[in-house]
Amino acid sequence: MAKQILVVEDEDAVRSVIVEAMRLENFEVKEARNGEEAMEMFLADPPDLVILDIIIPGMDGLEVCQSIRHLPEPLNKTPIIMITAIDTRLGERLGKEAGADVYLTKPFSPKELKQKVKELLAEAEAQGQ
Repeated sequence: MAKQILVVEDEDAVRSVIVEAMRLENFEVKEARNGEEAMEMFLADPPDLVILDIIIPGMDGLEVCQSIRHLPEPLNKTPIIMITAIDTRLGERLGKEAGADVYLTKPFSPKELKQKVKELLAEAEAQGQ
């Protein structure tokens, strides 16, 4: 069964690149454009991994990340890759404090993103998640 990725990004062009990169790796992809939609989708059908922009409408990516981390196990262990255009040091600190596993700064290469996704999914599988 294909691993499921939830992509949370409000910019259509960026979201399209991410979705296409994930589909080329045979992942099943769900898309959300804001934080509330992301949480609804996450709770209705929990994904294997979340790719999450920090700056999204409504509930921002940091709040979404924190909300996921406050859920009961095993949901709170879902790997999260945070992406943003925020200054690297500040954004990375905020992302890590919110509970992100990996932080990528825009622009990033789809190849790098795919590698991080595979690494996190392998780690989660090794830990029995």
